[in-house]
Parts: sequence; structure tokens; C-alpha cells
Amino acid sequence: MVERIKKIVKTGYGLGLLSLGEAKKIVSKVKKELSLNDEEGVALARELVANSKQASKEVLTAANRYFEAALSKSGVASKGELKAARKFLKKRARRVKDIMKANLNNLQKRKKK
Repeated sequence: MVERIKKIVKTGYGLGLLSLGEAKKIVSKVKKELSLNDEEGVALARELVANSKQASKEVLTAANRYFEAALSKSGVASKGELKAARKFLKKRARRVKDIMKANLNNLQKRKKK
């Protein structure tokens, strides 16, 4: 059992690349093997999701850093152009996120009526 837990912890970073369905399968298998109750299973699932989000964020941050360095060194774009593009994309992403939140709130209000 200890070996199984060590294996799960070691492969935690790989969970960042898994789909939600695969993560659910892993949690159900671990739940059966360790004889966990429903509350412990939910806690494990939440912890795995949190770890996978963090791992995904770290991988994307590193990939972004290397990609920007490669663009800059190859002469495709200057550091100033990369900075302007990053700023533009962040603004656009924030706008899209706000619109999606507003749409979700409107849907929830409609369902309540």
C-alpha cells in the first residue's frame, strides 16, 4: 500500500495532462484498493485536481518562457513585440472571461425563474 501511494505521488505531475475522466478512474481504483469512504474519496479527488492544475500551470509557464526565448533569439520577434503581444492577449482573455461569467450568471438567473 505504501508503494502504491508513493507511485501516485511520483506520478502526480503527470495528472496535469490527464483528462477529467481518467482522473476519476484513478480515484475510483485508489478508493477501492485503500478502502476509502466517500468523503475520503472526494478529498482525494479534490487534492488530485488541485495538484494537476498546479502541474499544468508550471508546465505551461516553462513552455511559454522557452517559446518566447526561442522567438527572441531567432529574430522572429523582439522582446518589446513579445511584451506587447502578451499584454494584448491578457486583455483579450480577461474580456472573454468576463463575458463568459456574465453569460453564466444570466443562465443561472433564467433557471431560477
